[in-house]
Amino acid sequence: MNKLFVIVLLALISFNASAKDNYRYKNIDSLKIVIHNMINVDDKMHRSDSAIKLVVRNRKLFKSEFGSYLLLLKHKIEEDNDSISLPEIYYRLGVNHRYKHRYDSAKFYYKKALPLAEIKKDYYQIGRIYNELGVVCRKTDQNNEAINYFLESIKSTKYSNNYYGKAIAENGVGNIYLVQREYEKALYYFRESIKYGFKNNNSFHQELCYGNLGETYMYLNQSDSAKYYINKCLELAVKRKYPMSQGICYMLLGQVEMNQKQYHKAYEHFEKSLVIQRDIKDKRYLSSILIHHGSAAEKLNKNFEAEKNLLEGRAISKEIHSIDHLIFSNQALYELYYKTKRYQEACDALMLTKNYTDSLYNSEKLRVTNDLEFKYQSEQKTQQIELLNARNQLIGESKKMQRNQLGVLILLFGGLAAFFYFRYQTKQRVTHELRNINKMKSKFFSNISHEFRTPLTLIKGPIEKQIRTVKNETKREELELVLRNSNRMLSLVDQLLNISKIDAGHFAISAQEGDLSTLLKGISNSFNFQANEKFIEYKTEICETGLVWFDHNIVEIVVTNILSNAFKFVPTKGKVGISAIISNKKLKIIITNSGCNLTKQELTHVFDRFYRGGDSEIQGTGIGLSLVKELCKLYRTDIRVFLSSDHVICFEIDLPIIKEHFKHKEISEISTKQEKPFNIPGMVIEADSTEEIGNDEMPILLIVEDNNDMRKYIKSCFKFDYKILEAEDGEFGIQLAQKFIPDIIISDVMMPNVGGVELCNRLRSDEKTNHIPIILLTAKVGEENTLEGLKSGADDYITKPFNAEALLIKVERLVATRKAIQDKYQKELIINPLNLVFESEEEKFARSLQNILEKHLSDPDFSVEQFCELTSMSRTQLHRKLKAVTGLSATAFIRAQRIKMASEILLQPNISVSEACFSTGFNDTSYFSKCFKEIHGCTPTEYLRQHSN
Repeated sequence: MNKLFVIVLLALISFNASAKDNYRYKNIDSLKIVIHNMINVDDKMHRSDSAIKLVVRNRKLFKSEFGSYLLLLKHKIEEDNDSISLPEIYYRLGVNHRYKHRYDSAKFYYKKALPLAEIKKDYYQIGRIYNELGVVCRKTDQNNEAINYFLESIKSTKYSNNYYGKAIAENGVGNIYLVQREYEKALYYFRESIKYGFKNNNSFHQELCYGNLGETYMYLNQSDSAKYYINKCLELAVKRKYPMSQGICYMLLGQVEMNQKQYHKAYEHFEKSLVIQRDIKDKRYLSSILIHHGSAAEKLNKNFEAEKNLLEGRAISKEIHSIDHLIFSNQALYELYYKTKRYQEACDALMLTKNYTDSLYNSEKLRVTNDLEFKYQSEQKTQQIELLNARNQLIGESKKMQRNQLGVLILLFGGLAAFFYFRYQTKQRVTHELRNINKMKSKFFSNISHEFRTPLTLIKGPIEKQIRTVKNETKREELELVLRNSNRMLSLVDQLLNISKIDAGHFAISAQEGDLSTLLKGISNSFNFQANEKFIEYKTEICETGLVWFDHNIVEIVVTNILSNAFKFVPTKGKVGISAIISNKKLKIIITNSGCNLTKQELTHVFDRFYRGGDSEIQGTGIGLSLVKELCKLYRTDIRVFLSSDHVICFEIDLPIIKEHFKHKEISEISTKQEKPFNIPGMVIEADSTEEIGNDEMPILLIVEDNNDMRKYIKSCFKFDYKILEAEDGEFGIQLAQKFIPDIIISDVMMPNVGGVELCNRLRSDEKTNHIPIILLTAKVGEENTLEGLKSGADDYITKPFNAEALLIKVERLVATRKAIQDKYQKELIINPLNLVFESEEEKFARSLQNILEKHLSDPDFSVEQFCELTSMSRTQLHRKLKAVTGLSATAFIRAQRIKMASEILLQPNISVSEACFSTGFNDTSYFSKCFKEIHGCTPTEYLRQHSN
């Protein structure tokens, strides 16, 4: 079926070729679908040439993804061993890299394409490849090699009849001779090249050759001829609306005026060219016009503008490795600095001019040597005679040379001393500048990380809102893609912030005594779901450490980042492992993953930020491993990475676990709180009629998790501040929640019998437990899973691996929010006593309380036991429920409601204090006055006096 579909699809493409302007599309999504369907076939790709045309002719539609799709085609064609299309795809990849000024990469692909084209004897393609190689070599100042390539292209014309390619090659040779100042040769090739433009009425090629002829005549100081051809070129460029050519023409006209010392006219031409070239952003031409513009400005005494442009031009020239531009810019800077009496800077510029001139000289040295060798062979006899004469002359001058040696040595040592002194001063200045740059860099990363968080939060909010309301599946997927990348961006921002803190010295070690093995087991178990999803063989071997000294935050960041990196790069059905063994007062942590294709040389760069090993399309390491390296350095521990013979990469850390390793200021005080024992199933909690359950105000936390290590890890984070209940599955967790009514629940999502989502649904539908905040923990990532958890009534949904500190803060905030609601009910003095208002999820509970209070509140024999019986709850359950919702025990709640009813009765006309007392279930007026004063802060009589109006 797949083959039939591809054949039908190719037929449709062929049919639509003429209607869609030779493979051109207007919709990028439909284009991508077509290309992916062509590539993703089991057998060889049919009509790979059509696929290449489809990608190349829609380059503008692809934008930045153009190169990626070329690489997709390359991989498929290489996989198919399609020798017919291989030279074409390599050629197109080379052209793409040349457009992006990646000349080394372009040359690499051209050279891969050339032998394949020669095997095919495709002379048209051979000529194109030779032309491109010539252009790349010319762009990188490899002129001799470029000439050879262009001449090879010209030779191929007699087999291919590609006269346009011949004209381009002739133009390229002319340009090289122009650079080498062999102007007559340059004129010859330019004139040969322009014949094609006249013959075929090709205005673009005429424009190109006119410009080159004008430039050549300019160097020959034939100003009239130069202006004539340059203006002809400019006329065609304006007509064709081609800004780059216009900019070059204005630059050449400016150079002609500079030769005639018409500096004002030259400045005006350079100004026009600079405006155009800044918009185009071609670095080679931009550097040239900046240098020319600076030279003209210097002649007009516009020194500040001259220096600015010359320095910018020199910087760009250095970036693109243009030796001739570097010589020109430094020479102009020397003249400017010398004129303005800045002699030290003038000296530096002059030295750079000399260095670059020497470099240019050395690049031509081999060619000159070859010429000399030829001359030597032809003039050998003459040289023998000259050598005999020279020998006699040298004997006569030897004494004179000896007298000069002492002076030369003195000058040499003096020069060396001056050189080393100048070098020392320069090194000191550079060190100072680098120190300032590092400070600025750290401050920048810190500031930019903080600045990113606000707009990212503002991006996430509306997107999350849209995801909840949008019904179109395609739009939902796009929004979820944006949200995932926003979260990824926030993670990167946090990592950047940590790195900036380290660089600035603000990331301090805070070591405490604790169970390190529990932390490691908790982190490692967070990756179990990822291992199951990718069918990965995941092994954990962590020894029991007992109480040791370590920094919880740093260890968590380091281990989580390395494990995340391992699962990121391990292939499906691969292997990941983590082990921890105590050795010599250190804990050796080893994390491994299979499927590593890095070489030993590339392995040394894995801690570099955003390093990409191998081909450029391989995913990079980001900044996670860089952060790990910096934290290990801060922790004063070594981290090693190495490869085994079976492509397994191994990270090894020797983590110190003794108190002596840490400095005094790095030791954090340990909490003096003791873990509160809280027995679970089997324990019966009772209270007498006068005392409610327990005097300890510590909140109760229920942990529902089937993994014992993970449950132990979570418990270790909360054991000093909460009473802990534990359940190993959802059914048991529901029973504990209904029996003890905890203050908050942390539950895993994937568990046997009853999962976290079902637990949440069942507790939310029970009026005894529907008020309890619930946090769901899961390794299942994705917006759909998050939404499912939140729709079930969960207060938060956290993915594994999670940050323990972040979980602790979330729990504290939820408990604090519930405490604030309790305080609200306790402090509310004027409410309708029988018209209770609670949160929406507790409306059913509120209605049942209202009905009970309306019938029994005035009965003096109405007790807590009756209240429990009428609500169908045990004394413990009712106490915990009322305590969670109102902050009051059952007894205190009944008493408070009676007082609030009495406060309204007292405000009615002709009602005495005793009547209000007995009508609300009190038997003793003095006890009634005491309770009334506790709630209102005044006696019933004073309350009547205050509200007499």
